[in-house]
Amino acid sequence: MPVYKAACRGCHGGCMYLVTVEDGKVVKVRPDPEGPLNRGRGCVKGMSIVEQMYHPDRLLRPRRRIGPKGSGKWEDISWDEALDEIAGRFSAIRKESGPEALALISGTGRHHLSQFWRFGNVLGTPNATSAGALICLGPRKNAGEFTAGHFAGVDYYGETRPGGILVWGANPLISGADGELSFHMADALKEGIPLVVVDPKPNALTEKARLWLRLRPGTDGALALGILHQMIENGWYDREFVENYTYGFDALRERCGQYDLKKVSEITRVPGDQIVEAARLLGRELSPLAMEWGCAVEQSTNAFQTCRAIFMIPCLAGSYDAPGGFVESMEIAPTADLLFDRLDPETAKKGLFGDYPINDGRLTPKLFAHPYLTLEAIRTGKPYPIRALLSSANNTLISMADSRHSFEALSNLEFFVYMDFFMTPTAELADMVLPAALWPEVDSIFCMPEFGDVAALSMRKTVQVGECRSDEDVFLEISKRMGLSYGAETQREILDGILKELGRRRPEYAGMDLETFQNLGWIAPERTYYNYKTRGFDTETSKLELYSERLARVGADPLPYWQEPPETPVSAPDLLEKYPLILTTGSRVMPYFISNNRQIRSLRKLHPFPLVSMHPETALAHGIREGDWVWIETARGKITQKAKFLPELDKDVISCEMGWWYPEAGAPGYGWEESNANILTVGAPPHEAEGGAYSLRALLCRIYPNPDCTIEARYNAWINT
Repeated sequence: MPVYKAACRGCHGGCMYLVTVEDGKVVKVRPDPEGPLNRGRGCVKGMSIVEQMYHPDRLLRPRRRIGPKGSGKWEDISWDEALDEIAGRFSAIRKESGPEALALISGTGRHHLSQFWRFGNVLGTPNATSAGALICLGPRKNAGEFTAGHFAGVDYYGETRPGGILVWGANPLISGADGELSFHMADALKEGIPLVVVDPKPNALTEKARLWLRLRPGTDGALALGILHQMIENGWYDREFVENYTYGFDALRERCGQYDLKKVSEITRVPGDQIVEAARLLGRELSPLAMEWGCAVEQSTNAFQTCRAIFMIPCLAGSYDAPGGFVESMEIAPTADLLFDRLDPETAKKGLFGDYPINDGRLTPKLFAHPYLTLEAIRTGKPYPIRALLSSANNTLISMADSRHSFEALSNLEFFVYMDFFMTPTAELADMVLPAALWPEVDSIFCMPEFGDVAALSMRKTVQVGECRSDEDVFLEISKRMGLSYGAETQREILDGILKELGRRRPEYAGMDLETFQNLGWIAPERTYYNYKTRGFDTETSKLELYSERLARVGADPLPYWQEPPETPVSAPDLLEKYPLILTTGSRVMPYFISNNRQIRSLRKLHPFPLVSMHPETALAHGIREGDWVWIETARGKITQKAKFLPELDKDVISCEMGWWYPEAGAPGYGWEESNANILTVGAPPHEAEGGAYSLRALLCRIYPNPDCTIEARYNAWINT
């Protein structure tokens, strides 16, 4: 039986697998012992891929709605019918109302994301959007690029091991996404590498940490600036690095002086002695210092500048691009060309960017329509109608802030095309549903960790399941049928172009063709360190920019800062009587990736219900016992999750899981309103000033028992059939 090497994209990816095929069907997968990132290890998401591929509810051919929107009535059609209808409707709308009347929305990255933006530029629409650009990796990526020219990650792969790891707003033992795989953190724990953990919520890492800073949700930026202040004023930083390789240190010192110990402790609730100890450990003792950080620091109205401040901590410690430290991306291979030149400048001015310089072209060539503003234009027709939307890898009703707002918007669309692996609550609002290919069914090349390249990995199409296609194949085919040049006739041309550029950047791989690369499965060039010492930083000043002249030129603050989020006990005291508790959302569990996999029985059994964590005394005060179903309510609405007690949690902090819907509840709603954390969150302004991020955390809520919940009984009936 043939065995193929292929990279898993069950999350953002990074694990290499050996895929066994018999009679045109995948029958077995096992982690590749030679995989450069996973080294023979895999998680339950990757190991369940056979169950996912051949699940009886998998979408296998295009569907067209035949009843009213949301009625759950569909007919199967051919790909030719689907693509011709999409191309015809898109072309007519483009001609009648301009390309800005077409919108695209994507979710988590995976293999298709660069071509998603390419497709938007080919269509000529400025209204391509993704929440990730604002609240999931985008602000961290931008912080790295605006400060050092490149993103950076933990050097788990060299001969020198980290001397310590700062873990901020992340739990890589659970998430392990973006190529920063959970196995490496598990190894670090076994080795006894010291951790400093910043998180309001206890977890397996806080239990093992040298120091745990339990801050008030939403105050990460103030804490980062307070730590920087202590590092600078106590001399706990690398003077040689600062004097020779940074720009704007004196300005940063002055800004950090506004975040003295007393003020920061009052804001964050972290005791002053712990802030000082964190600065000493990070700046002096734990060297080389590496850093794991997650989207918790991005999902607020301080996202970009908070990320800038946090990024500076390992840099001032002298650990940037140091062996075992916080090392920059190797930039091994490019993504597909985004074809920026296809977007007409006058049309670009109509984009729904908001007044956010990271999105609207003032700071980067890539344009990001704001997801909430795009959905608002669909909902209201203002500032102009958006008539058609194509959604790729985005279960919008579950994954976007303020889900009821999303429902109103999607219900108002003239023509909605949705592409995914399974029917979802969002799919049920579409006019056309397209079956997407899973990772063993796609040819692709990508680098991991995301934006912090260590290795280039190969996805390989090993089988064809039903009529499923890759998202990028669909983008290309729609473009062709609309008479628009996609810049390539086939996906093979695009992959060959990536390999050609890889060979230019890495001459040792020049001339490699796709088959050779796929047979290898991956490449991992030898890393060099301290690259800034020979070529400088890839910034305007060729130095690490603590003060950003580029930001200053567009009127943005060139230095990191922090402001109180809009709905907290401090900023909204009038809400406290009704909503006395602080809610943080976004908690994740290993079997799932965002909203995926709830119908995969082997995974669902591992974690069947959403959990809301609270202090036992808080629960007692509200008449809640552990294991009870609980209502969680904010000013936007209420949902129900199952109570879990965490004595280490602050008594006024509640933490709930994200991504929940219930396939067993059936079409058309699939229980999308029952436990979906984004019913509770805020998408509307005020947004973050630089990129438009919004608040998914640090919100005000109340809790009370839900004695009549039937979710558990419904699940038991389903799982036992």
